[in-house]
Amino acid sequence: MKPILSIGDLVADIVVSIPNLPAEAGRHQVASELRLEPGGGANFLIAGARLGQPMAALGALGDDTWGWQVADILHAESIDLAGVSHNGATTVVIVLVGQQGDHVFLGKYGHGGKIDFSPAAAALVEQAGAVYCAGYTLCEARLVELALAALRHARQMGVPVYFDPGPQMAAVPATVRDALLPLVDVLLATEDELPLVVPGGAIAGVLAAGPQLLVLKRGPAGCALYAANGLLLESPGLAVPVMDTSAAGDSFNAAFIAGRLRGWPLADCARLANAVGAAKVQKLGGGRSVPTLPEVRQVLAQFSLSLPEIL
Repeated sequence: MKPILSIGDLVADIVVSIPNLPAEAGRHQVASELRLEPGGGANFLIAGARLGQPMAALGALGDDTWGWQVADILHAESIDLAGVSHNGATTVVIVLVGQQGDHVFLGKYGHGGKIDFSPAAAALVEQAGAVYCAGYTLCEARLVELALAALRHARQMGVPVYFDPGPQMAAVPATVRDALLPLVDVLLATEDELPLVVPGGAIAGVLAAGPQLLVLKRGPAGCALYAANGLLLESPGLAVPVMDTSAAGDSFNAAFIAGRLRGWPLADCARLANAVGAAKVQKLGGGRSVPTLPEVRQVLAQFSLSLPEIL
């Protein structure tokens, strides 16, 4: 199978599990756990790899302890990092997690020299079955031009482009947003994020801006798929106990795209994505805590869902 190429958003998450949120000044708490995990786009990469999908990354990690440790973890998950350069500082996020799975993110974007869209990067795009990018990537200054160049090349080469705006799309300049949308084939977003994509957030307006397909993520309610002619299908959510929603969207995205690359019908892609999301929210944290294939199969069996063999 051809790999999914994920652009940017490689993060070092320092996960701190504490008894209570919100954390208050002058009120000290003892953490039950403190660990380093890959975050951001690394969640997406690991989730895809655990479904048996070849995954590759294009972007940057810092030439620092955080960056090399994240790289080691991703290598252990069999993710191709040939397109990742180490320079400057890694994006680092402190993730405070309460006992109820609620969380607070405190982060600082990495910095370093601008990364050019090289012939080697172009080759990675050409070899990919799909290219994926998230709004967070467009907020890291050294990656913006690289990301847009890679998406343009993907469009020229007929490689499908998937994009998740995320909440950070609000910080992306309008000029970048307007240049991006005509390059996107499939938009994966929540309803709250649609106004960040186009003013007003109307589904018809989103699809008129460039994407051919909108995958509207609805959390516990599942997802709905729209094309220019309207609603294509709705895939109901799977009722499971929720421990932590972090990385659920990344895991959903990886599963949906992996299904598409296997040539599955859209309905099966949506079911798999919902099942992977449901498996994720039952676990605490992201990174190495994204679902394994046995855990996904357990959710499928629990809800008597039959899908084409995924491994």
